[in-house]
Amino acid sequence: MNNLKILIAFIIISPFSYSQDLEEKLDEVKYRNIGPFRGGRSVSSSGVVGDPLTYYMGTVGGGLWKTTNAGGEWHNISDDYFETSSVGAVAVSESDNKIIYVGMGEHAPRGVTTSYGNGVYKSIDEGKTWEHVGLDKTQQISRIIIHPDNPKVLFVAAQGAINGPTKERGIYKSIDGGKNWKNVLYVNKLTGASELSIDYNNPEILYATMWNHQRLPWKVISGGDGDGVYKSLDGGESWKKIENGLPNELGKMAISVSRANSNKVYLLVEGNSNKRSGGLFVSNNAGDTWQKVSSYAELTSRAWYYIEVFADPNDENIVYVLSARAFRSVDGGKSWKRIYSGHGDYHDLWINPQNSKNMIISDDGGGEITFDNGSSWSSISNMPTAQFYRVNVDNLFPYNLYGGQQDNSTIKIASIGSRGGISERDWSASAGGESAFLAFNPNDPSIVMGGSYLGSVNIYDTKANARKKVMIEPINYIGRAARDMKYRFNWNAPIIWSKHEQNTFYHAAQYLFKTNNQGKSWEVVSPDLTRNEDEKQGNGGGPYTNEAVGAENYGTISYVVESPHEKNTIYVGSDDGLVHITQDGGRSWLDVTPKGLPETIINAIDISPHDKATVYIATTRYKFNDKSPGLYKSSDYGKTWKNISSNIPYGAYTRVVREDDKRKGLLIAGTELGIYISFDDGNTWELFNLNMPALAITDLLIKHDDLIVSTQGRSFWILDDMGLIRQLDNNYDTKLYTPENPIIGNWSSQLNSNNSNGTSTFTGVNPANGVVVYYNIEENDKGKEVSIKFYNQDNKLIREITSNVDKRFVLYNGGPSPEPILTNKIGLNRFVWDLRHTSLIGVPSAYIEGSFKGHKAIPGKYDLILEIGDKSFTSKFEILENPNFSVSESDYLDFDKYTSHMETNFNEMARYINMNKKQIDKLTLIVNELDENTLIKQSGERLLELMSNWDNKMMQRKTKAYDDVENFRNKFLADYLFILDEIKGDIPNVSEGILKSLNSHDKKWKELKKEIDDINEVDISNFNSELLTIGMSSID
Repeated sequence: MNNLKILIAFIIISPFSYSQDLEEKLDEVKYRNIGPFRGGRSVSSSGVVGDPLTYYMGTVGGGLWKTTNAGGEWHNISDDYFETSSVGAVAVSESDNKIIYVGMGEHAPRGVTTSYGNGVYKSIDEGKTWEHVGLDKTQQISRIIIHPDNPKVLFVAAQGAINGPTKERGIYKSIDGGKNWKNVLYVNKLTGASELSIDYNNPEILYATMWNHQRLPWKVISGGDGDGVYKSLDGGESWKKIENGLPNELGKMAISVSRANSNKVYLLVEGNSNKRSGGLFVSNNAGDTWQKVSSYAELTSRAWYYIEVFADPNDENIVYVLSARAFRSVDGGKSWKRIYSGHGDYHDLWINPQNSKNMIISDDGGGEITFDNGSSWSSISNMPTAQFYRVNVDNLFPYNLYGGQQDNSTIKIASIGSRGGISERDWSASAGGESAFLAFNPNDPSIVMGGSYLGSVNIYDTKANARKKVMIEPINYIGRAARDMKYRFNWNAPIIWSKHEQNTFYHAAQYLFKTNNQGKSWEVVSPDLTRNEDEKQGNGGGPYTNEAVGAENYGTISYVVESPHEKNTIYVGSDDGLVHITQDGGRSWLDVTPKGLPETIINAIDISPHDKATVYIATTRYKFNDKSPGLYKSSDYGKTWKNISSNIPYGAYTRVVREDDKRKGLLIAGTELGIYISFDDGNTWELFNLNMPALAITDLLIKHDDLIVSTQGRSFWILDDMGLIRQLDNNYDTKLYTPENPIIGNWSSQLNSNNSNGTSTFTGVNPANGVVVYYNIEENDKGKEVSIKFYNQDNKLIREITSNVDKRFVLYNGGPSPEPILTNKIGLNRFVWDLRHTSLIGVPSAYIEGSFKGHKAIPGKYDLILEIGDKSFTSKFEILENPNFSVSESDYLDFDKYTSHMETNFNEMARYINMNKKQIDKLTLIVNELDENTLIKQSGERLLELMSNWDNKMMQRKTKAYDDVENFRNKFLADYLFILDEIKGDIPNVSEGILKSLNSHDKKWKELKKEIDDINEVDISNFNSELLTIGMSSID
């Protein structure tokens, strides 16, 4: 959060090394997942035979999810176990539905947002726990088939690495539940298994389609030597080709054998698109011969991304084909009807063999469940699995995050929700499309410029709620070879707002463009800043199907950044590995590419906030089948470079690096496997995922004293504790860390406790509301008493919290909550002061409607004293005003004055009431012991009546539950609390009406107080004297 005054002493810290258990030592520190809860791509899902409410959804960047109420809510069940985040296949055993196998690495191989996997995971307890069971190097898995009668026998269709040749491909078989594997079908290093189908009536029979494919940075290859259709009659031990009747040119294929008729097999074929040779083929003799039944173009369009066919398990003539749209045929594939759901771009379908109307479909919006044959589907607005390309933020309060979601709109989402979490009411669409960079004046983001693929750009006027298109030249590039494009735009083409020139934006293709009139005109301010290699500028797809929507454009500018220090200094990076700088606003450019840098994507550039000549770049070579990290630093405007990837492991290829704006040399990097942190300018790195699972990180920002994270499958995350991170050193003595300055606010958050894991079921998580206090306890101080005291600027103690449990506290319905308890464990401890003064005293055990919480501290300077045993530590912080509240300093002072006055009075009333009730109870026992018809008994009864009458004026003791307050009239204490609650609204308000009512009640309290004082000082005193005459003890 906004910490405006982190002590300088913590900003400049000499380099040191960290031990390998940094994450363990920061166990109390949590990222929070803010959403949006808007589903991202899924390519694998499964139901459970015999349990129509339970489903599993594999997401391509967010792990495995489970629902037990048919999609009413989803819960991640892989975070603590899976080492990668992309799920390609899910299978649940039909003979024992506790057994689940998951294959990692999605099988719809996009060029930009596809992550690799690390083999197969197995659960034997419905997903509660998982074991990794091998096939680590398969990278992408398209299907897992479990033997219907023996869950120890299973088959894995390994599609294999996307970007290069590997031998870990084909069909694998295990007969011991994954302990051992045998590669039973292998073709070559570029040919993997795109689909696998089993004959459930004779599980010895299997069908497989093999696919030769590769993604080069500039082309997707679908089809070639090795493509084929195979059949096994002996449980996968041997295979033969079954291609009689198929075209000679085969690309990607999918196959499905009918459970209703084992002789009927459906085969979807990518053929030569120019000849329209592909389509749906059917065999009525178990694959001996094939006949083409449909050439409907939508079935095989964009084949590398789709090609999915599924036979209905109960009707041999019903078949489904998935592509950008979903289709059903009820006549064996001759005619088709579209199925509509909550999204599009479909990749998998599970059909319940016991009820064909019950299905779960996977698409670019998540997993959707139907019970009515596709007429209606479960929601995809309850899963935080969005894939974002980039993130930007504004400077409003709360600040907003902006990004483009894969196969969805761009989004603007608040960092703090309006209530208890961040929900749909806190986000909206913004400029541009799914692959957008978004740019704006962060202090006034009313005009947002956003891009999309193939050079599309628009401006969103947030006040007018209207958009205008401002593409540099409206040329339709779809379907063109890159060399035929005037401007070659990256799929994620950069757009930035100028920090130095008013109303100026930059945009890029192979050239850098500039506009100072919101896109009415553009100026080209650079030459071609790429390698511009013609041989890499052909069609984006082949040999049978072209792909030309922009993701395969190569030789493009991939990143642009303007120096925050110097006007006219701009760095540009390209997707083919070049870095250029201009220091004169584009009049001249210098190639500053690191010497020896291999062809790579310059994915991010970060100029040091501390030194104008220092710059960092994050490079990535995954498109060359190289998963090495690649971070570089220059201290001389790019003249010389140093590789600073050091100990970031292979596989964690890098997409972004940022230097902290407060502490020099504190670097944070986003990789394919999560976040890494360096405290010594990149010499050494530590894993910094904390509570966040292993995720592909696409972008990072350090703004507003927060670490802001965009991911490729789990939406946005925020770490609010950069103030703490900046203070870390290798000293873990008992100490107090300087807290960040909180902004007074009205939101609630699960992070106010230490029991949150930073995620929620339906909404994004708000930051803690209050002062987050971190303190470390060394081993010698374990278990010692801990206390924290908060003092205002007048040195008045306003709250004290300790590690001791108040044994005198009485918990009752309608009363105050117990005071929080400080932890005193070894290591880092955390406490959130909610800014409230000490809680009000309770009056057991009547229910009073109202808040017993103390009022909130007002903006100003405060002191914090931490005591651990005999050690004492002091720190200062400031509570900052909320810029959205129209509250003056005098208003705050009045609020504090009157709430303090009322809380003092309320506590005084409560003490009188509790003491009087205690005396009433004791007096009742005494009176019951006295002889009947004696003068002293009559005196006791009169006194009891006086005291009870006063109690009855103060308290309604018949109220024992919430709705009781409607049944019985409130008494004076409840009325007084009602006034206090009126003052303590979200925005402090001491109105004339409140003061009038307060004045009236203060006068009344004066009378009631005199009444009880008289009872205590006169009536009780006199009765005590009477008791002494008969040898009995007094009642007070």
